[in-house]
Amino acid sequence: METAKILIGTLLFLLWYFTMGTGNAQHVEPEGTLINQMPDYGLPDLKRVDEFLIEFKKPTLHIFWKQRARKLDNRIRNARLSLADKIEVFRRVAPRADVTDHRDELRMERLLLSVAPDDLPLFKFGLEYDGDYKDMVEYVFSDIDDKKCQDRIIRHLQTAKPQGGIKVLSDVDDTMYANLIDDRYPGKTLYPGVLEFFDSLKHEPFDLQVIPVTALSARPNPIAGILEESSLKSLAEFKDSTGRGLCPSALSGDLGSSFIGTVETILREKLYPLHDKIPHGQENEIGRVKYMNFKKFSKVYPEYRFVFVGDSGQADALTAQIMVTNESAEEASRVVTTFIHDLRQSDADTKSVSPAFKNLRPDIVIRKTSSQGRGVIVFRNYIDAAVSAYLHSETLENLITAEELATITRAALKQFQAINFQGKGASEKRLREQYRQDAEDAHKLLSTRASLSPEVLRDIRSILDEKFP
Repeated sequence: METAKILIGTLLFLLWYFTMGTGNAQHVEPEGTLINQMPDYGLPDLKRVDEFLIEFKKPTLHIFWKQRARKLDNRIRNARLSLADKIEVFRRVAPRADVTDHRDELRMERLLLSVAPDDLPLFKFGLEYDGDYKDMVEYVFSDIDDKKCQDRIIRHLQTAKPQGGIKVLSDVDDTMYANLIDDRYPGKTLYPGVLEFFDSLKHEPFDLQVIPVTALSARPNPIAGILEESSLKSLAEFKDSTGRGLCPSALSGDLGSSFIGTVETILREKLYPLHDKIPHGQENEIGRVKYMNFKKFSKVYPEYRFVFVGDSGQADALTAQIMVTNESAEEASRVVTTFIHDLRQSDADTKSVSPAFKNLRPDIVIRKTSSQGRGVIVFRNYIDAAVSAYLHSETLENLITAEELATITRAALKQFQAINFQGKGASEKRLREQYRQDAEDAHKLLSTRASLSPEVLRDIRSILDEKFP
């Protein structure tokens, strides 16, 4: 009876959790003027777009695919659409729901294939990070069901030239902010330095004054379609220490694995020390669903490499492990490395980690003394993560520079000071000591860099001496 009550309570909590999304999450107040600028691909000519859509949606009056495609291509070519026009048209042609008839699928395909290879990264960026729940994986693999149509799109996307870009994929709960099982911080606290860390990891072929990140989720569609936009808007409220905003997209998952897996996670944490008796099959399935989402994402972005950030609370460790040990050498090689946020209070804490984390292959766990940085970097805060990445700069191709390590360290220390721990005295003391130790390590490393501004080092030293004695 008691177990049943706990289960019912957990289910009610999850209903609240999925409904509330990230609405109560705290965010960092910017120190400067708010800057929230997408890359410049111009503005659509709405009159031209409207007129084109009327013509574009007319029946082609042809039966055979080649003739229909040729007529649609001619309509696109004659309209002389700009890149901004094509982004707007594509958004309007795609359905709000996931049900698309074959005529709209063909129109989406022909429009996408009309985008020049050099314009593909910008075209995809405009559709990926525009704040609605539709992302490029959604467009290509959900809106379009025809396999031949998908294959033609994938082949065209492969014509984009590799340009050294890196996409950041991340879990949300207990990775971006404390929420599901991390009770060391007040609920929904944004982790200090996380946005500066994401900003340092990402590389795009155009100037950005936003921080793009893709939430690698196991939450379902169509439920995600109802709730995801609200969550994305809440995430977009987050600003880093300079006022630059988070620019999120989200990959959705599967209802069964997400819901039941999250129940297993919460029961495992709440019923400690009986946690070993809680099943974790669906919890592990979350990790596999996230990996399958990543595979689709990598097909949509063949010109990019990837970094994944997750946490030890659910099955992100399994996702990370599969990503770096994938049998496909080409796909695995495009994963620069992965990071897993260790939620444990201490090494003896077993209730804050999933079976997937416990079962991580030792040979792929990256430590500061490891010979190379590609694998699963386990970290306790974002200064620690940045230090590890910086120490492995040679094998991670300068993923975190000295200047970026300094920015992350300074921001994390200041943001930690701003947290109201609301009576969590013991947790605050342990965390404060960890931040101090990791910031001292960062300061020591940075002190050897002659090119770094002495003022930055003095600022970090001053914060440590005054606020972290």
